[in-house]
Amino acid sequence: MSVITMIAGAITTASLVALIHYVWSAHFQPQAFVRRAHIQSVMSPLKWIYFGLAWLGVAIFIYGGTKSALFWIPYDWGWTDEDGDVQPLRSYFAVAAAVVLTFPVLGFIYRAAADRWDAIERKSPGS
Repeated sequence: MSVITMIAGAITTASLVALIHYVWSAHFQPQAFVRRAHIQSVMSPLKWIYFGLAWLGVAIFIYGGTKSALFWIPYDWGWTDEDGDVQPLRSYFAVAAAVVLTFPVLGFIYRAAADRWDAIERKSPGS
């Protein structure tokens, strides 16, 4: 196994773990999740890495899902690169969908956490 393959595997595993934590904390700790998102101070490099990995995790899922959903596009639709390999059009559509749809998905998770926090606040007896 090459070093590049090992690094890519480590990054994708870390992005999956970050995404699972992101969604878990949005669902089970919505108050802390929303408050963390509203910090206006300078974010630490560790938080940038965490949010970057969560973003990458969502992008990987959207890419894989979009590429699978475009099964009906023939593989030979696309173009041939300088090495003679076919570059399928559906792969480029999947990359475009991943880049465009990742931020709205993360925004949806944030809004769901904020709505959940509001619902918990309304149900609490002290309010």
